[in-house]
Amino acid sequence: MEELIRVALENDMDLIVAHKRSMRLAELAGLSLAAQTTFATAVSEVARYAMEQGTKPVLILSVLASPKHHSLVAAVEDDQLVVANPLNQGLLYAQRLVEKLEITNAGSGSRITVYYSLPTSRKLNPTRFTDWRFQFTADQPVSAYEEIKHKNEQLKELALRLQDSEQHYKRVTDSLPLMIFTANQLGQLLYANAWVNEFTGATLQLLNQTKWSTVIHPDEQAGFWQHWTQQAVKGLPFTYECRLRQAGADMYQWHLFTAQPIKSDPGKIAAWTGFVVNIDAQKIVGQTLQANQELIQAKANLERYQKELEITVSELNRSNAELTQFAYIASHDLQEPLRKIQTFSDLLVLQYGKNLGAAGTELLSRMQASAGRMQALVKDLLAFSRLTTQTPFKHLNLDKLVAAVISDLEAITQQKQATIKVDLLGDIQGNEIQLRQLFQNLVSNALKYSRPNHPPVIQITATAIAVNDLPVTLVPIAPPYYISIAIEDNGIGFDQKYEDRIFRLFQRLHGRGQYEGTGMGLAICKKVVDNHQGFLQVRSEPGKGSVFTVYLPNFTK
Repeated sequence: MEELIRVALENDMDLIVAHKRSMRLAELAGLSLAAQTTFATAVSEVARYAMEQGTKPVLILSVLASPKHHSLVAAVEDDQLVVANPLNQGLLYAQRLVEKLEITNAGSGSRITVYYSLPTSRKLNPTRFTDWRFQFTADQPVSAYEEIKHKNEQLKELALRLQDSEQHYKRVTDSLPLMIFTANQLGQLLYANAWVNEFTGATLQLLNQTKWSTVIHPDEQAGFWQHWTQQAVKGLPFTYECRLRQAGADMYQWHLFTAQPIKSDPGKIAAWTGFVVNIDAQKIVGQTLQANQELIQAKANLERYQKELEITVSELNRSNAELTQFAYIASHDLQEPLRKIQTFSDLLVLQYGKNLGAAGTELLSRMQASAGRMQALVKDLLAFSRLTTQTPFKHLNLDKLVAAVISDLEAITQQKQATIKVDLLGDIQGNEIQLRQLFQNLVSNALKYSRPNHPPVIQITATAIAVNDLPVTLVPIAPPYYISIAIEDNGIGFDQKYEDRIFRLFQRLHGRGQYEGTGMGLAICKKVVDNHQGFLQVRSEPGKGSVFTVYLPNFTK
C-alpha cells in the first residue's frame, strides 16, 4: 500500500479539498473523467459521513498494487467514529460506486475504506508513486479556503524562523500575494510588506496616523479597534472580519485580519505579526446561509422530530410484536372451540336431525355457517399475523411459483371456465411462502369477482423498470431496479375511490350473500408487498375489471 496524501476533514470546505484530491489521484491513475467523478463521489460520501459522525476524521489516499490487482484506495480514520448498521444512504450509495467498501473497527473508532479497481495493464512502480506525491505538492490550492489555511500555517512558521533576519523576512513577505504586517500592542504598524502599500495606497506612517480610517469600512472601524484592544491586553491572538476599500476603487470587499502574539521573553509579548486575506467570496456564502435562519431552524426542528419519531417507532414495534403474539395465540386457541361446535352440530344433525323440525334444522344450519365463517376468519388472521415474522429471502423463479398457484386453483378455474395467461416473469429475491400467498389471493380474487355470463380472463405480465420509471407517488428505498407485475382481469371492478379501503383489514365492498370471504385477502397482499419493500397499486372501474400492479425490488439485476 503506497500512501500519497492526507486531508484533515474539519469542515465543509475540506470536503471540497477531499473531492478535488480524489479527482486528481484518479486523473494521475489514467482513469476517464466519468471514472474520476465516480471515485471522487464515493470518497466524498464517506468523508461526509465521517465528518457527521466522528470528531477529527482524516482522509488517506493511497494506491494498492499487486501483480494481479491494482486499486485506488481511500480510507477515512477517526478514533471516535462509529458506523451504524444498517448503513446509511450515503455509505450505501458509495458502496455501489466502488469495487468494495470495507469497515474496520479499531478500538473505540472505525476505519472506512473504499477500493476502486485499476486496469492491471497500468504500470505502477515506486518511481511513479514518487512523481504523484510531487504532483500533489506542486499543485495549486483547490480553493481559497485551502490557500488561506496553507498561508496561515506558512506565516506562523516564517514568523518563528525569520525574527533574526528582517531583510530576509521582508523579501519573503513581499513575494506573497497578501498583506502582511507586524504591529505593537496599540495596533500601530511596525512593519508592512509591499502589498499593504499597494492595496491601501497609503504609507505605513499614514495608516498609523489615520488608524486605517480611509481603508476600513466606517461601520466596522469601532468594532475592529475595540476587539484589538481586548485581545492585545490579554495577549491573545487577534482575528477579525471587516470590509476594506482598495486604493482607486469605489467598493469594499470582505477581508480577514489574523495576528498572533510573538514573545521575546517568557511572559512578554514583543509584537503581533499577522496577515490580511480577501474572503469576500466566502463571506457572501456565509451571509447567504445566515439569511436563511428559517431553514437552519427547520433543520433543528426536523432533527428533534426525527428523535421523537424514533421513540414512537420503537414503541410501535414493541406494540406490534405484542399484537402479533396475541393474534397468533388467539387464532390457535379460537380454532379448538370452533372445531367442537362444528363436530357437535354434525352429530346433532346425524343423530337428532329428524326430531329437530324445520325451524331447528334451520337454526342449526345457520350455526354451522357462522362457525365456518368464524373459522375462515381465524385462519386468515393467523396467516396475517405470521407475515410479521422476519424470514430470510432466497432466489425464486416467479414462473414456477405462479404456475404452482394456478395449479392449486385448477378446480375453480375449470368451474368458472376461466382463461389465465401468464407471460415470462423471471427471477427475484423474496420469501416463497409469502409471495405464494400474494399471487394466490390476487388470482383467486380475479376468479371470485367475475361478471355473470362472462368467463374470467386473467392476464399476468411482468416488466423490469428503473427506479426513475416508478410512479411519482411512490418513494423507493431499495435498489435502482424494480420488477413490475400486473394482474389484470375482466371482472366486476369497483369505484376507484375505494382504492385505499380495500387494503385494510376486514374491509368488504360487497355483502356476504354476494361473495364469500373475510375481507383480509388484500390486506395480506399489502403486508407481503410491504415486507419485500415494494408497492401495491390498483386501477379499476365498475364493470370493466381491475388491474393490480405489484412493484418489487429486483436485487437479481
